[in-house]
Amino acid sequence: MKPYKNYIGFLALICLFISCKKEAINSENDDLVSGINTPIPKADIKYDAYKINPNKDTVIYHKSGAVLEIPKNAFLNSKGEVVTDFVDVQFRTLSNPLEIYLAGVPMNFTTNKKVQLVFESAGMFEINANLPEENLRVNPKNKINVTLNSFSNDSNFNTYDLENDTKVWVETGKDKISESSKEEALAKLPELPIAPKLSTKAAFQIIDEREESNTLAEYKDVWFEPIDGKQVRNSTKDIKIKDLKNGTYEVTFHSLFDLNENSETKVICRLAFNNDKEYSKALKKYQNKYAKRIKEDKDKRDKIERDWTIYNNQLEEYRLFFAKNEIQKTKGSQKIIRSLEVNKFGFVNIDRPIDFPQGGNISPIYVDENNNKIALKEIVLVETGRNSLYRYKNEIKFNPENDNLLWGLTNEGKLAYFTKEDFKQIKKNKGKVNLKMRIHPIELTSYDEIITVLFPK
Repeated sequence: MKPYKNYIGFLALICLFISCKKEAINSENDDLVSGINTPIPKADIKYDAYKINPNKDTVIYHKSGAVLEIPKNAFLNSKGEVVTDFVDVQFRTLSNPLEIYLAGVPMNFTTNKKVQLVFESAGMFEINANLPEENLRVNPKNKINVTLNSFSNDSNFNTYDLENDTKVWVETGKDKISESSKEEALAKLPELPIAPKLSTKAAFQIIDEREESNTLAEYKDVWFEPIDGKQVRNSTKDIKIKDLKNGTYEVTFHSLFDLNENSETKVICRLAFNNDKEYSKALKKYQNKYAKRIKEDKDKRDKIERDWTIYNNQLEEYRLFFAKNEIQKTKGSQKIIRSLEVNKFGFVNIDRPIDFPQGGNISPIYVDENNNKIALKEIVLVETGRNSLYRYKNEIKFNPENDNLLWGLTNEGKLAYFTKEDFKQIKKNKGKVNLKMRIHPIELTSYDEIITVLFPK
């Protein structure tokens, strides 16, 4: 469900980042686009909708890998009262330049010293909450926490909220960055009691030949398997068995042949069985006894696997926008997570200001494959190695040393694009230049269709 308010002008920097954080910044350069509507409405990035009970804590695991931790009493109505009725929450993430483009997110802005800059993103999302007839506000005493998958661990990013009325971005502070590997995540899970297993050559039985110990009687037919796999060969005058309550047992031997009264050997073992029938019986007993813990462990392991599958799939897609040297830096063995509190509903982003590309500055004349002039709208340029989007009207700024991809829409709504190979064929980097655009023959209406055309594998 989309929110009632129509948000436009997404990502205009609101301050001279050395001084006042709440100063409005507006672009005055006609060659740059400071705000647009969704270019291809059918391909807009969709919201995911949730209906939640605000009277209890709620955790939402989004398909993007984002996690929303919503405490109880997190919503206020227009009167400032805590909302107790069920709340509709809408959420979406924007993680790469194409998603930013399709959502209509402008990246250009101008400082109060008339310096043209652009945002580079380390993570964006939009979150809204409403009742059937009312948009809601964040309860500052019970803020929602959002964690996002990211592919940069650079701390030189700030967080920004969009002011709905003024369409101005306000810097709100810093996010928190953490990294972990799949192995680390799995290692943090509580250990399950160790399951019984079939015996090996290292397994042993305890035989009380004198039948003097009642405590050993219950282990008469039991085999013990040393955890370390080493064989135990011992004749002993005393044996003690301690159930460690996690599926293992501590067996303590006092040797017959050692004159030292304090001499003892401790071996940590699990139960073992030397035939399939006894093993199956013991395994079933184990599974019944620890069924709840086994299920919880499986659910947690499955979630970790799903989270990493999502992250690696996103990483592969993210790499489409990056140069080879950047790909090598982003190996995917560590998952980068960025976390922040939601101060207000609407658009939230984690960004830093960067310069526009330098080296090339052309006035493009767009033509089709037959060299007929064509008009284009919603024109953008992506520079590999940057999670950013450069929007232009007339002049195109680019770095000839980098890989560049430019695209726009024809009046008929068809995708027209100029590839990195095409850029390398440009004879000059200044003045008027004919750009022979590749025009897709049919109208594209989804993210998957468009990314397949722009970034063929």
